Amino acid sequence: MNDDLPNGIPEILAYLGQMAAGYNNHLKWNEVAKLKADLMNVRRRWLGVPVGDVAAHCRSLGMREEDVAQIVELVKKTQSGRRLVPQKSYRDFRFAPSVVDEPSGLTSREW
Repeated sequence: MNDDLPNGIPEILAYLGQMAAGYNNHLKWNEVAKLKADLMNVRRRWLGVPVGDVAAHCRSLGMREEDVAQIVELVKKTQSGRRLVPQKSYRDFRFAPSVVDEPSGLTSREW
């Protein structure tokens, strides 16, 4: 496991793991929607992060393989420039902390 993941990614994954643990180790749709929104709204946070490290971190948190695969797939799509569409109520969601030197006000809709 790589503890050197940047920009608060370990904390985001820990949050997702904790939320999944509360639902019998199943990641709920709204947590996936939050992740999708952050992947689109704070794309710079996720660019250049090795997906293998993300997967290893998720596994170390005890997440089930289906959830790990879903998270990895979303990160891969983001890194390849594809657009993710979170549910409307989570469209503007961003995990804290902000990415260092992130341009303010830039969203995925403006790309």
